[in-house]
Amino acid sequence: MSESFVSEKAALVLQGGGSRGAFTAGVLDVLMEHQVVFPYVIGTSAGALNAVNYLSGDIGRSRYVTTELMHDPKFVSIRNIFFRGTAFNFTYLFHTVPKTKQPFNQGQYNSSPVELVAASVGLEDGQTHYFKKGECKEFYKALASSASLPIISRPVRVEGKRYLDGGVTCATPFQKPLEDGFTKIVIVQTREKGFRKKTPTGKGKRIFAKMLYHRCKKFHEAYYKMNDQYNADMDEMERLFESGEAFIVRPDVKPEVGRIEKDTDKLLALYDQGRKIMERELPAMLKFLGANHE
Repeated sequence: MSESFVSEKAALVLQGGGSRGAFTAGVLDVLMEHQVVFPYVIGTSAGALNAVNYLSGDIGRSRYVTTELMHDPKFVSIRNIFFRGTAFNFTYLFHTVPKTKQPFNQGQYNSSPVELVAASVGLEDGQTHYFKKGECKEFYKALASSASLPIISRPVRVEGKRYLDGGVTCATPFQKPLEDGFTKIVIVQTREKGFRKKTPTGKGKRIFAKMLYHRCKKFHEAYYKMNDQYNADMDEMERLFESGEAFIVRPDVKPEVGRIEKDTDKLLALYDQGRKIMERELPAMLKFLGANHE
């Protein structure tokens, strides 16, 4: 296969979804195997974490993180909540795992010309914030904030301010590239077509959020409206898809994977589904992008 640099006006958008990011891992591995390069990638939560391995060109690394590493209590566990104040140990993921378990091509990541953006939500203002690799001096912290789930994770300070998982306000950050002038949008979703969340956000979650973030009124308001925002975004993405303004890659059937899933067989099956669907959709996607590919 020859390398395909898609249009400079093309953006790759990666939805969050916790462990359902295994689907995205499969999609990205196929893109890397076919050497399909997007000039701009934006992700929320697990989408942002997967994007890092797309820039580094480490085929199979996201598969490892989203399937095998979920069993490592040093990365994610209830014990972490009690002793570290957060379920996920991103210091372990970013700094220990590359040295001891799964290599990371830091050089290729650093030199990649691809723009990488991660979306998080601010605790003080309840708004979506976008952090760009190369511009944000604490980009790894920004990545951690983007994937720090409310209630089970403590806020992450990035350049002096506190942030949490971008999924609260922006589970699929497709609006940002549109605002920035990108005209070809490829969206990788981790939910099947037609999925919508119950509204409003569950009462139990709202009570916990109010207890934990009682001084952050704007964040609490955003958290209360989270499911409504998610559904509105899904409706808008369907409109973009139907009008030919966006290309969507997503599971064919409902993923049988929880937000924090540790069943390896389920995770591997979802990863394989991502690979299969991307292989199937690759010609149509490249045609949509106007890319030349042998």
